[in-house]
Amino acid sequence: MSRLTSRHPLNLYYHGGEYVKICGSQDGYFPDFGHHLAGEMGGVWLHPIKLLDGFWLKVTDLERGISVWARADAFVSEPWGGRFEYDHWLGHIPVSIERSQFAPEREKGFVADYRVFANAGLPVRLRLELLVRTDLRPVWFSEQAGVVDGERDVPVEIAGRQALVKDQEHPWFVRVGTDLPGDAAEAGPELYGPEFTAGAGCGIAFAAEVELQAGGTFDFRLFAAGSYTSREECDRSYELISQRHEALLAEKQALYREIAERANLEIEGEPGLNEAFAWAKWNNQWLVQTVDGLGRGLTAGGPTYPWWFGCDSTYALQGVLAIGDPVLAKDTLDLLLKKSEETNGNGRVVHEITTLGAVANPGNTQETAHYIAFVWELFQWTGDEALLRRHYGYCVKGIDWLLGEMDPDGDLFPSGYGIIEIAGLNMELIDSAVYTAQALRAMAAMSGFFGEHERSAKYGELAERAAEAVNRVFWREADGLYADAVAPREMVAAKREAMVSLAEKHGVAGYGEYMERILQDTAGQEGDIPWLLNKNWVIVTPMEAGIADPDKAARALETMRSDVFVGEYGTYLSGILQQGTMTISTGVHAVAEAENGHPDEALELLRRMLRTFSSALPGSFSEMSPDYGCVVQAWTLYALAVPVVRGFFGVRPQAHRRVLRLNPQLPAAWHDRECKLSGLNIAGVRFDIVIRPGTDGQGRVVTVRNDERWRVVLELNGERLESDEPWIEWEVGGK
Repeated sequence: MSRLTSRHPLNLYYHGGEYVKICGSQDGYFPDFGHHLAGEMGGVWLHPIKLLDGFWLKVTDLERGISVWARADAFVSEPWGGRFEYDHWLGHIPVSIERSQFAPEREKGFVADYRVFANAGLPVRLRLELLVRTDLRPVWFSEQAGVVDGERDVPVEIAGRQALVKDQEHPWFVRVGTDLPGDAAEAGPELYGPEFTAGAGCGIAFAAEVELQAGGTFDFRLFAAGSYTSREECDRSYELISQRHEALLAEKQALYREIAERANLEIEGEPGLNEAFAWAKWNNQWLVQTVDGLGRGLTAGGPTYPWWFGCDSTYALQGVLAIGDPVLAKDTLDLLLKKSEETNGNGRVVHEITTLGAVANPGNTQETAHYIAFVWELFQWTGDEALLRRHYGYCVKGIDWLLGEMDPDGDLFPSGYGIIEIAGLNMELIDSAVYTAQALRAMAAMSGFFGEHERSAKYGELAERAAEAVNRVFWREADGLYADAVAPREMVAAKREAMVSLAEKHGVAGYGEYMERILQDTAGQEGDIPWLLNKNWVIVTPMEAGIADPDKAARALETMRSDVFVGEYGTYLSGILQQGTMTISTGVHAVAEAENGHPDEALELLRRMLRTFSSALPGSFSEMSPDYGCVVQAWTLYALAVPVVRGFFGVRPQAHRRVLRLNPQLPAAWHDRECKLSGLNIAGVRFDIVIRPGTDGQGRVVTVRNDERWRVVLELNGERLESDEPWIEWEVGGK
């Protein structure tokens, strides 16, 4: 498997299994950071509780009288975990150290493995001291749900090379131990390592003296396990991890090899894209979180948003389908449905669910519409009728909520916040309007599948009206763009001061004058007016969702290719502010280009996004481009996988019909290259797709293999071909 190295010690890393997440700095330390829980977002987490603030190693050369807290010179990102290399910072102590760590995929703990090497051609006598700080406390927003952290962590057992610590008020436990030689441990609140962490936890210390011959090595390990329910579970997890850590690592590495082979992308001449695509699949697995009694799902990002979101999921899960993990998509959507029914019950989809199960925001308008549209897409990829039935009733309620409570004027544009969560921007927004039209199309298809023909016809008619209204009302002919929002002039005027204040806070000059000008230009106008308030990236959604009229789509996309909207790393969040870029803004723009027949422009956006790969964390894209925010973000998978799989390879499954439709659109740069997508999982069936130049150098040879004789329909260069053979090879002429 691939590995990538960083020498940026203050940057963060984030990895783990489905239960435990580990986050610290790439020098092997664990600095306090974070705003949801001030100073507490790092360390070791077993959601919904934190286990440790961190752990550190002190090395003393007993002959030379030199002591240092080991600090890594390099961090190596592995798909399954991480490695730290210590050399320079050990000063004149003639050893080097390597630490590797991983969290077993389905166990509630982790292992840190140390190897000390005597590298100076001389024997060396060392004192090694491991220091661990516990910090048993709940996830953000827990106090609002009535769960308050105990005042301190209490050591309840110290025996041999282990210590068991409990939260004073709750059945939260962590057991820490080591296989360092010796039989003693020390625990107490006064024990700290090189970092004075903020948590009100307990220090645990282990020490041993060892002697290494010249060129010799010494290995030892740190083990930790926890539980948010009982001591018994904590002890079982610790025993399993400490006794089977080698086998658990082998199992985890095998899983990550399997992930690499699933939806394996090989574009000739594109090593950067191939590598980033592989790592995005691994990143996705880092973000899977299981909480017993609550569920399993894809979290939004680490380390800042390690819980579940409506809008993040309905983007990211499109990428999850494209890389062939339908079980994760189903699990995440089921979790959203469960919490939405419990919290709202009226069809509204929740926005933010912590790992305690608390809902911090009952839902923005856009995500209910997006959820409904995604339910149908998930069915297209899985053919899972039971899942469709499970979600269909709530989708019906969701449409009623969107077009009832949230659309009092009946114009098919639900009001409220969309994906752009700017204070005051709670009006009829483009993303909510577009995804509502898309949701109505999905509802027409779902109802038709279930034989509810009258309801299907009703939704179909509403979908046509909604799409027509978006193209008529939101379109700004003079600008060649869709508007951010439609609203009466007096509503925008009332929000002017707040919006100008926000722009000035971000150092944007001239926004007040811009607002004054657009208000003057609309003086005397009555009713809803289309506004370009910020030129937010969501104005590309009509093209992404297939709602835009073709002529408007062509013009809007051409307009948005300018440096007003696109910068060095991709699409700005706001064409007016031009102060931020995210993989989601770039990704949605790339999908829009691909969906409208512009693969070259889509690839150019992806190339800009690729410039940020490994900028902060080796093997990952940051939430904000190029290198800030979460060091790993779920919807990056949408940004990479959907333009490639659905756009360039043209994959359009209809799993319930056992049909795979292909409409490849390769960028011009790939016309003379072999393009392979192997191990694509659609409804449990493996597909291998290869597109290569034709024998005359002009056409294409398309090869499709599948092991269950699905009907494959290829549309390419004006030709339409069909076959249900398990191995198909077509040669299609044209450019």
